[in-house]
Amino acid sequence: IQDVVVSQPSDPLEYMINFLHRQNDDVPQIVVIGPPASGKASIARLICKDSGIRQINNKDLLAVELEQTKQVRDCLDNNTDIPGDILGAVVKNRISKKDCVDNGWILVGYPKTRDQALALQRHGIFAKHIVFMEAPDIVLIERFMGKRIDPKTGDIYHVTFEPPELPEITRRLETIADQTEKYIRKNLIHYHRNIEGIKAAVKKGSTKTINADQPKTDVYTQAYHFLCQQSRSVAPQCPRVILQGPRGSGKATQAALLAAKYGLVNVSMVDLIKQAIADNSKVGNMMSTYIDKKMMGLPRRDLNEVGPLPDNIVLKCLTERLSNLDCAAKGWVLRGYPKSRNQAEALTEAGYAPNRVYFLDCPSDTIVERLSLRRTDPVTGIASHLIYNPPPSLEMKRRLRTNPKDAESAVDEDIVSYESALEEIVDYYSNAQTINADQDPHTVFESLESLLVKPLPKQSLRAAL
Repeated sequence: IQDVVVSQPSDPLEYMINFLHRQNDDVPQIVVIGPPASGKASIARLICKDSGIRQINNKDLLAVELEQTKQVRDCLDNNTDIPGDILGAVVKNRISKKDCVDNGWILVGYPKTRDQALALQRHGIFAKHIVFMEAPDIVLIERFMGKRIDPKTGDIYHVTFEPPELPEITRRLETIADQTEKYIRKNLIHYHRNIEGIKAAVKKGSTKTINADQPKTDVYTQAYHFLCQQSRSVAPQCPRVILQGPRGSGKATQAALLAAKYGLVNVSMVDLIKQAIADNSKVGNMMSTYIDKKMMGLPRRDLNEVGPLPDNIVLKCLTERLSNLDCAAKGWVLRGYPKSRNQAEALTEAGYAPNRVYFLDCPSDTIVERLSLRRTDPVTGIASHLIYNPPPSLEMKRRLRTNPKDAESAVDEDIVSYESALEEIVDYYSNAQTINADQDPHTVFESLESLLVKPLPKQSLRAAL
């Protein structure tokens, strides 16, 4: 859809059909910009050699069969800037060829002005990666004055930094045209005058500035690593987070921390069910029928167990909450759901697929210790833990009571129930991350946070082809 909007073809349907027939719709699209003698062409050649993408330079532009090609030739012969719309038309024609469509392209040395940068965008040419190469003028002048060209092959060498390996090539080397200090200084002035305008025009793209005053291998390594990064979408994305883990693994604590720091809506499936029943809503009344202890054969304390409720009713209760404006605008962190692969699939089919799923992994012994030693004061309602948060007074300690669901036998049953469905949920959420929850809550949160804000995975430039 993005390509249709940008390209605005006369026949969108035919364009989409051809698009779907491509071998790969995620090919590299790169622009390398820098002052004269910064090594743009050398780095581009190395990238093309390793990845197989197509380099586009002046020679390629002159080979384009368009009316504007003559004007491009005249501008190059006179050392003047190519008008933006002419450059845009020629480049667009070139990158539409099969070799660029299938393998990707790297445009070297353009745009040279802000007008050219904006014109390329008007013609629907948006590079996925833009590399700026910088070096001190004195270094660039020294490089330029030492350049030599092989008239037989057209290859460029340098008498100091990159001499030819064969003696016969050395003997036939010649100086390049207009190789004077006045010429290079004039071009450097032109570059410095225009570079800030170019950067402003492409500032929303994925860009990187590399110091070209270092060995070629170091420059290439930095450029290649940058190009291997998957470019981020500029489309707004709300976090949709699911926390999975057994009872006592700290899901509620981590959800509260995420909600507090990032403004996410904290959604608990158990709390939603309780609220729906308390409000006597339509879906709440449907659930009340199934929660009745005579039908369920279970005491009311087991309201925390969502499992016995029909999946379709639970999903309806959840989607009503996730469809609210605050969840759509801020994002959400969900706990207590899904508890089976069927529930996970139903959530995705309903249009609420998560973009982050985390499994809080905690040993059974730790969970038993956390839950079985929890106590509550029936007078004040204060919750405490015999080890981590003991009661402040002996009088309160005598009053403490244990919730039946925190009994060691009940906790063991919960762990077995969770682990029985764990494998199929992990299999469904194949990109989920596992976090060690047997740590201090804030240490766990730091791990969770680092994964939440982590960029999309890098992919190989070669794999992108």
